[in-house]
This record gives sequence, C-alpha cells and structure tokens, in this order.
Amino acid sequence: MEVQKKKKRIVNSSAVLLSIGLHVLFILLAGGMVALKFYKKRGAGFQVEEEKPKLERRKLQMPVKTEPFIEQMSKPKARTTTRITANAPQMINIPEQGEYVKMAPMPTFKGGYTNFVQMDRTIEFNAKYRDVSFGISSVDFFGTRGKAEKVVVVVDASKSMLYDERGGVDSYEMVQADLREVIGNMRSATLFNMVLFDEDRVALFNPGMLPATPSAKTNVLAWVGGINTNLAQAGLDGQRANYTPSRQYDIPMSTTDITGWLKGLQAALEMKPEIIFVLSADWGNVTSPIYGISYFLKKEMFERYQQKRLEYFLSDDSFKEDWEEYLAEFTELQPVALKMLELENQARRDVDMQPKVVRDWDEILIQNDVELPPPPLAKDQQEVGMMPVEARYSLDEVLESLFVIGMNNYRQLGFPILNFVMLQADGGSGNSAEAASMMTSNAKFRNLARMVDGRFRYLKGKPMVDNLLSLSVDDALEAIENEKAEEM
Repeated sequence: MEVQKKKKRIVNSSAVLLSIGLHVLFILLAGGMVALKFYKKRGAGFQVEEEKPKLERRKLQMPVKTEPFIEQMSKPKARTTTRITANAPQMINIPEQGEYVKMAPMPTFKGGYTNFVQMDRTIEFNAKYRDVSFGISSVDFFGTRGKAEKVVVVVDASKSMLYDERGGVDSYEMVQADLREVIGNMRSATLFNMVLFDEDRVALFNPGMLPATPSAKTNVLAWVGGINTNLAQAGLDGQRANYTPSRQYDIPMSTTDITGWLKGLQAALEMKPEIIFVLSADWGNVTSPIYGISYFLKKEMFERYQQKRLEYFLSDDSFKEDWEEYLAEFTELQPVALKMLELENQARRDVDMQPKVVRDWDEILIQNDVELPPPPLAKDQQEVGMMPVEARYSLDEVLESLFVIGMNNYRQLGFPILNFVMLQADGGSGNSAEAASMMTSNAKFRNLARMVDGRFRYLKGKPMVDNLLSLSVDDALEAIENEKAEEM
C-alpha cells in the first residue's frame, strides 16, 4: 500500500513536470511566431513611412485664405477673453477739443520760448510686423536722419526757394534731385506721403498715407517734378491746391492766417505719421530780405491798421500832401523796376543762366542801389489808434496753435517727431547780427526743434547769384523810351 502511494506521487509529479515542460515549449513557439510577425510588421511600417511625404504634399494643396500685406498690418491683434464686456458710451472719456487744451500738459511760455518737450513721446501703432521692423525705413532727409514706419515729407514749393540769395533755380533743382533719393530709398512696406505748400495753398500727393511701392515712388517724383517748371508763374498754382483742414481748432491763430510751413505741417499732422520732415525757406508769410526777420501776419488786423493809418494821414492837409507825394513817386518807379528785371533776365539768357525770381517788383531797385521814397511816419503812433505789432502773431501764439493742432490729432499717441530743414545758399550766413535773434527764421526754427526734441539744420544750396547788370534809373528809362520809339 505504501509502495502504491509512492508510485502514485511519482506519476503525479511526472505529469506536472511534463505539463510544465509542454507549457514552456508552447510559450517559446508562440513567442517566436509573435517575434516573426512583429519583425514583418516593422518592415511594412517602414514602407508606409516612405509614403508620408505624399500625404504632406496633399495637405499643401488644400486651399489657404490669404490677404494683402498692408491689410494685415492695419488690423489690430485679436484678443481672447472668457467674458464679454461692453462699456456704455458715457463711460468713454475722450476730451473734446476745447477741454483737451485744459487737460493736456500745455507748454509754459517764458521769454519767447517754451518747455515744449514731453517726457514720453513714444507713438504706438497697430502694425502687425512692427516688432521685426518690416516696414521701418531709415530716412536721410538732407542730412536729418530718422527711422519710422509712417513718414510725411513737407516741402516748400513757393518762389522763395528760387531767390538769388538762396542759390536761385539751381538750388531748387538740387532739392528735387535729393528728394528723388529720399523717396527712392524708402522700403515698400513704409507708409508715406508728400505735402507741398506755397503761402495759403497746400497740395497733398495722396489724400492719405500709402505704401512706398515702386509705382507710388515714380508717381510722386513725377508730381513734385512738375512744380516750378514755368518760372513765369513760379510757385504752387491754385489748381494743384487740394487740401482743406479736416476739423476746426480752438487756437489763437485764425484759420486764414495759418499759411506756409505751418499749414503744410497741419496737413501732415492730420495724417498721424510717426515722423515729419519740413523743408522751408522762411518762417512766416512776411520776411525781410535784408535782416531775415520773419513773422506770421494777422491779415484782418493788418487791414485795419492800414485803414487807420490812411485815415490818420488824410485827416490833416499837411500829412495828406506827404502821403500823395509818396504814392506818386513810388508808382513811377514800378515800370522802372520791371524794365530792370527784364534787362537782367535777358542778360542771363544770353549766357545760359537761369532767370531771376523776385519777391516784389521793388526788390531789384534795392539791389541796384536805387533810393526808394521813404514812407511818411506819424509823429505820434498812439494817434493812429493801433500799433504795427498788433498785426503780427507772437511766437507764443504760433507755438500754442501748433501744439493744440498736434494734440487734437494724436491725443494719447503722444507727439510725433518733427525735424526742420531751412534752405540756405552755400556760403551764406544763417545769423543776422543786426536783428533780434528770436525774430529771424533760423532762430525760430532752431528753438522750435529744441522744444519738440527734434532736429534743425541748414540745407546748403548753390552759391548766391549776383546780378549780371548794374542798372540805374536812367538806364531803365532810356530802354523804355527806345522800346516806345520802335513801336511807333
């Protein structure tokens, strides 16, 4: 019995070992098959990976929505939020024109100049590619440099740019040649515009800013190149003037008295560029050719002063006689001056020189040392009832007007960079020791540039042009008489 039990345990143990051995053998066979299948599938997977580029090419053929680059630049960046909010209109605090002057840090006027500079003048624009400087151009405007994405160039197109003391027509042609280089070097993504001014006439190349594409550059250079080609009618003609202010401003200056560079700058400020370059020959609309004194005239007040002055002279018989004698002598000199100008230009044409351009007909009389009749003066200016200085805008009034126009257009953007360039003949002097420094054009531009943290410099043109002829009144009268005799 005992032996049978032992045999039974041995058989059971052998069965267990046999079962374990069979399971191990089955696992090894199954593992080998799985490994073989895995190896084969891996090879098939390798072939699929070779076809992946075909899938990527099919993805690239899917339609993609595109938009012009300039439209992308002008769109503000999208923002996401978990809540939708809205502000009631009455909660938006945008100061009105009259109130803004009180809220803005107005300049303090001391001694003819101001502390116009603001601490933070950085202008933020919604330009998509601004961080990589895609549309920023480095502009060298006659030696005054600046970098910006939105640029406006303001250029004097009046006959003041053609005067002999500034180098004549040759200097103006040099300006046009330099403008071609300034515009030509702008990047295509830069937004720009050009403004021309001549007294109260202002012309815009385009109603708004436009990209500096090759076609736009070609068109603007052809446009500015057509100015002052006919020197018989020098300046900006009325047909080209196309600017009217976009709004009314609460400023010390009358709208009709804003002329010259100030009106051209107003047009530029309304386009909100980052940087503005201004090229001018004078500060105001009245300039003394001898001393360089320049100021803006209050036209209505000046007419009133002239009327009061005339009434004063005509109220007394002795003054009336002096006034009528002065007018008669002055009128007799007008044909003499016109004949002098004709003879001078004829002499210049004979030697292939550009013609002479004058401010007024009496200018050539002064250059030929002809003594003009002195105007009668009031014994007591107080009796006239008005002082001449009342017909002029002070420097403070001009600066305050400029500041308010700028801040009304830019508001929270800050103030743009303003750079000023003044045309001067090569070898000419920018200072006049005979006049008060704050009255000269160059002194005013220099101080204004300092106040707005901008730059001022002279543009050296061609050398001053001297008259070829030295004529007397008798020479001109003789030429007039000979002309009348030939006509008979």
